[in-house]
Amino acid sequence: MGGFVDYRCRHCRTEIEDIPVGRGRQASPYLALFRCVRCKTVGSTWIENNQPARCGTCYEEGVELLPDDTTRITCPKCGEPANLTPKTGSWE
Repeated sequence: MGGFVDYRCRHCRTEIEDIPVGRGRQASPYLALFRCVRCKTVGSTWIENNQPARCGTCYEEGVELLPDDTTRITCPKCGEPANLTPKTGSWE
């Protein structure tokens, strides 16, 4: 079962709600958190065997994948500390 996280940067006031992460009923593919330097966003992307991770917004290859349990990151837009908060709820 996958879950959801919310992203918030209190400095530049960027908010993204309900970012899906984790695995569904099968082990692959799975949704991983990422930070994209090119378009300056945070989100999730499908990861499959032997395929490069791509930004879900600009499709840039080689985005920075974040561990599933990440709660604090540097905001890609303003460079200040930001939070990823796990939410209740799940998806399959």
